Amino acid sequence: MTDLPLIGETEIRVRYRTLVKLSYDVGWRGKGQERGAGVVRDIRGYLRYVQLSLETVVDGTQIPGHEEPPVLDRPDAGVWRSPQVSDDWTDPADGC
Repeated sequence: MTDLPLIGETEIRVRYRTLVKLSYDVGWRGKGQERGAGVVRDIRGYLRYVQLSLETVVDGTQIPGHEEPPVLDRPDAGVWRSPQVSDDWTDPADGC
């Protein structure tokens, strides 16, 4: 996390910190366990949103609008997904 202060956009730092907190809540606190794989898909969806946000900072393009993060221990089985991340967006780290 030593590089986090180098990210000039406050909103992007908040998104990154939120991603770390969500991951900690699932991994160490067991939040959302009753939802099984659904909570993992929530984290993956939020990760893609944060990745896209970081990509826009690097590219100098418009940052995606704010999205409320997933509520991990919610009762419904739906998967959190940002409508701002298109289905055809791929992670550059995957070599796509």
